[in-house]
Amino acid sequence: MATSAAAIPVQRAETAESGFAMIVEQFLRQSLDESEEKRHRAARLRGRMAMTASDHGYTVTLVFTEEGISILDGGEEPLDAAIAGPYQTLVDLIQGVDSPLKAHLGRRIKVKSRPRKLLFPLHVHNLMKLDREEQAGGAGTFAGVREAALAGAALAIAAVLLMYAT
Repeated sequence: MATSAAAIPVQRAETAESGFAMIVEQFLRQSLDESEEKRHRAARLRGRMAMTASDHGYTVTLVFTEEGISILDGGEEPLDAAIAGPYQTLVDLIQGVDSPLKAHLGRRIKVKSRPRKLLFPLHVHNLMKLDREEQAGGAGTFAGVREAALAGAALAIAAVLLMYAT
């Protein structure tokens, strides 16, 4: 459990009353409470990312600042990144059931990010998702290898995109 000194404040704005904002808040709090490493990563993240459940029309914005993490309803500009897809796909990503790379390559989600924040959505995903191995009680020997391979593929894709963006 997080100590108060190491805790990262996660606040849902008073106006953020959607169920989607509440779910994102719940998973983010749980993930940070269970991992000191994730709290350290969260403390270093800076930026804004919108998540849109395209089939329900819900959007939340996650704002990472020195003071902590805020969750807002709607797409609050300026955004460093945005991810859009069906509600269940986004929940599966948050729960760690699905990979963002697989979902993106399978055209189930669309991801946009500024060139200087190309990997921001992946950093946010890794921060929020519940660890699959913890959920399944050690899902298998090759789980880490698979995730490392996916991360390597994501970096390769990001490098190619950067080459064409300039």
